[in-house]
Amino acid sequence: MKLPVSTMERIMRNAGAERLTEGAVEALNDEAKELVEELVEESIEISDEKDRKKVVAEDIIEASQN
Repeated sequence: MKLPVSTMERIMRNAGAERLTEGAVEALNDEAKELVEELVEESIEISDEKDRKKVVAEDIIEASQN
């Protein structure tokens, strides 16, 4: 699942990009998807280690700091 192109463009523009190509937006979308998947996998592992079935905000925060 990918974020809408308009959302990715907005993120890039808010970060300071003035001109964007379609390829740049698509590449960022692909990279963002990979990063989110890795973060979620790590969060699930943390939740499992704490014997919980639900992933909570603290798991996401902890995973992002690793």
